[in-house]
Amino acid sequence: TVPGVRTFLIADVRGYTSYTAEHGDEAAAKLASAFAEIARGVVEEREGRLIELRGDEALVVFESARQALRSALELQARVAAANLPRGVGIGLDAGEAVPVADGYRGGALNLAARLCSLAAAGEVLASETVQQLARAVEGIKYGERREERVKGLAKPVALVEVLPADRAVRRWNRRKRRRTLLRLSRRRPARLAAAAAV
Repeated sequence: TVPGVRTFLIADVRGYTSYTAEHGDEAAAKLASAFAEIARGVVEEREGRLIELRGDEALVVFESARQALRSALELQARVAAANLPRGVGIGLDAGEAVPVADGYRGGALNLAARLCSLAAAGEVLASETVQQLARAVEGIKYGERREERVKGLAKPVALVEVLPADRAVRRWNRRKRRRTLLRLSRRRPARLAAAAAV
């Protein structure tokens, strides 16, 4: 395999450990099997390569950022349709990675894992790099760009939520957030003054 830009998708069943503790190993194994079957089917249809499948987590590589985004949304749709007892969070990043015997190593893989850990059940988070590579994709829209701090990286990472075109985009209401922060900042001096008077 030749080094080059690839898109990495990591999908993880949310709450799998607590589900195992609450429902037992057999129920957890059934959930993991159902998730694995869905993941394999989606990956094969979208020209991806399933690198690793560990119970509640799938690692997939794509030559195309667009196919990776389509796969992520298709995976979420099929998990929802299968009515699995736990949802799936998905993270994607793209970049050059070093091929090794059992897959790949590199920063893009690490960031995809970090974005996956940030994604809630039913959510797909992609790095700005993936969005720039894919650009406009029919049937897909992007949420507002935001920055998040992730473990292991000094600077915040720019990311977007990936949504089906028919779903409403959740907006980060900056005006409301500013008003709330301003209101809280005004209360703090008043509390300090009251405490000093006592």
